[in-house]
Amino acid sequence: MALTAISLLCFADSLNLFYAQKSLFLTGQQEQIPINVTATNKFANTKVPYPTAVTVGMPIFGVLNKLKDTNNSFTFTYSINKSFGIYLESVNGLAGSTENHTYWELLSKKGNSITRLNVGIGCYQPKKNENFIMNFTTWD
Repeated sequence: MALTAISLLCFADSLNLFYAQKSLFLTGQQEQIPINVTATNKFANTKVPYPTAVTVGMPIFGVLNKLKDTNNSFTFTYSINKSFGIYLESVNGLAGSTENHTYWELLSKKGNSITRLNVGIGCYQPKKNENFIMNFTTWD
């Protein structure tokens, strides 16, 4: 039930964003905001930043596609679950594994505060100057 409510809220936000973006598109006023996307791997002790500018309200899925199209060193794969939406599977060729209990944790860093996201890449919309972190880690 909670996931259905979250999915509906995400859908409603997307519809609101669609109409707002359509209005901005028609007037030629699509505001761009700077954000940073970071891929971290706690096992290899790596952190790769991808600074970019995106349209206000663009979901992370769109941001990742933009990066993939404009930066040869960035790739990602995803799957679509009929119940839960878009699922991030791999970043730069590194995929999560059920056997190894690894996955890509989604985090947001604003100022000095890091928060685990409660929605996926299809719903989350980064804010100006935010650092969106894809953290390769384990569960358990």
